[in-house]
Amino acid sequence: MARLSLTCRQAVSTASGGSIQVDKRVLVRTGGHIDANTSIDINSPGSGWALLGVPVTFSGAAEFIELTQVFRNGEIQLTAASASDDNDVYFVAADSSIAFEMKLHTNDVVQVWKFTQTTSSG
Repeated sequence: MARLSLTCRQAVSTASGGSIQVDKRVLVRTGGHIDANTSIDINSPGSGWALLGVPVTFSGAAEFIELTQVFRNGEIQLTAASASDDNDVYFVAADSSIAFEMKLHTNDVVQVWKFTQTTSSG
């Protein structure tokens, strides 16, 4: 049986006037398919998932769209506020739930990156 090994580190980039922190959560589907439009709590998805990285939360749909990038098997997904936007992945509920417009399969890898900018004073 093949063995999957991934490392997910938190990243920080320093720029003039502040820094950008990237919180990364990686989910690997280990237990069968997930139907399209099924809500997934990325910090506590339940059985059939392997988790890496740090918890990622959103205060609402706007923060999810503006500060987050989602990848499915390495391909960037178009984010949306709700299912009615008909994009690849959308915000479901405050905190950390999202859903995909397509079915997820065993061994699919989902990465959620949230970017937070801090400003320096002085």
